[in-house]
Amino acid sequence: MRSPQLSCSASEGRAVEAALSVEHAGGRSMLRRQHVGYPLHVTRGFYLDAARPDLLTLYLQSASGGLYAGDRIGLDLSVARGAAFHLTTQSATVVHDGRGRGAVQRLAVNVEAGAFCAVTSDPYVLFPGAELALASEATVADDAVLCMADGFAVHDPHARGRSFTEFSSRLRIRRPDGRLLLQDAGRISGEDLQGALGRFAGAANLVLFAPRDRLPPVKELQQAADRCGALAGASAAPNESGLVLRVLASDGGTLSRAMEAAFHVAAAGALGVALARRRK
Repeated sequence: MRSPQLSCSASEGRAVEAALSVEHAGGRSMLRRQHVGYPLHVTRGFYLDAARPDLLTLYLQSASGGLYAGDRIGLDLSVARGAAFHLTTQSATVVHDGRGRGAVQRLAVNVEAGAFCAVTSDPYVLFPGAELALASEATVADDAVLCMADGFAVHDPHARGRSFTEFSSRLRIRRPDGRLLLQDAGRISGEDLQGALGRFAGAANLVLFAPRDRLPPVKELQQAADRCGALAGASAAPNESGLVLRVLASDGGTLSRAMEAAFHVAAAGALGVALARRRK
């Protein structure tokens, strides 16, 4: 997700809590409730797909320059029974020097029965000294669909050989009764990146939780990312609950294109129709 910031000094860090609630009414999905703070900006909802006119697409935009040291950002998202919703970002999010405090971004998602929810973020661009921790929790009903995608790319704008400090990510997905379906956690430092990823400077994950008959072929999901110049691997998620895709790329642009292509394959499998391109 994009990083909402408050209008205070970046040196102090920002504590922001946002909430979005989507419901199905009158034949389409709509944003029923929103609570966001400056400079997070929510434009009007878009209905981009002729084959799924009920599907609401929303861009989270921010006027800030990215994530800064001490930022603590939270978003609670609820998608009600039968609704269809795609939340995405306007562009990549720059993560600045963490200055020993780093930034934390929290996401909590609840997807009710029969609903479709996709949360796809453009890569986080880790500048030298950046320290970012992602913490995501999701509850998804048995017959609902949840697609989540995020990742990072490394950038040294002054080419001084400096790297980010640390990137970490934790994802937990549960059923409404509390049963744990997936727990995925990872942590890597800038020093360890070259040894772990070799020539690659970006990595991302996509998870798709859906009933078995609404999953795309594993090979098709993987090849969609590969055709964009990335290196991808897909496999079944634990507990026969869906699919997990891991992607490596040489740069942020390649990573973005690969994840966009994979998302469209995942969405077509889950919804049964091809979605329109999300222009940015």
